[in-house]
Amino acid sequence: MAEVIYKKLANGVVVINGPERLTSDSSDDYKKLLSALVDDGNFKIVIDLSATVYMDSRGLGAIVSKISVLRSNNGDIRITGINTQIRQLLEITHLNQILKSYPDLHTAVNSFKE
Repeated sequence: MAEVIYKKLANGVVVINGPERLTSDSSDDYKKLLSALVDDGNFKIVIDLSATVYMDSRGLGAIVSKISVLRSNNGDIRITGINTQIRQLLEITHLNQILKSYPDLHTAVNSFKE
């Protein structure tokens, strides 16, 4: 998996850039990254998928793997930058009802202020 870039913002939100392809080949590494961030006490995470052109169900599973832990610590995962394929995957799996998607990074980050 190509290096995934993330940064922690001043308000405690961590922004992670998604890889070009989030599939069974890269999902384990992505899940490990999320686990490490959560283990370090980061509970507000925005995943920017604007560079992600394809995601399969294992990639989606990596994203949702820590939702319960995050929510039990007053946090969550927000996603932004999704394309048509990812939107359809969310709809087919009904995870569009669980994951909150935002039109841009700024809106997704600021959603944690609500």
